[in-house]
Amino acid sequence: MKLNEEAVFKWVVIVGAVVAFLVAVTLLTRPLVGAILFGLFLVAGCVHAYRWAVGKRRESRQ
Repeated sequence: MKLNEEAVFKWVVIVGAVVAFLVAVTLLTRPLVGAILFGLFLVAGCVHAYRWAVGKRRESRQ
């Protein structure tokens, strides 16, 4: 599977935005809220990354 710069840049921007959001929410609320949101974003990101990787693998086989 070959990755291009556009895909990597997209992931860097997404991760940066999520981290900035989590830091802001954690500073404005309690640390528990930030930890819960971190867990939710982590699970959602893993699911999205898995589905993206499976789609890329299927594309490369065809």
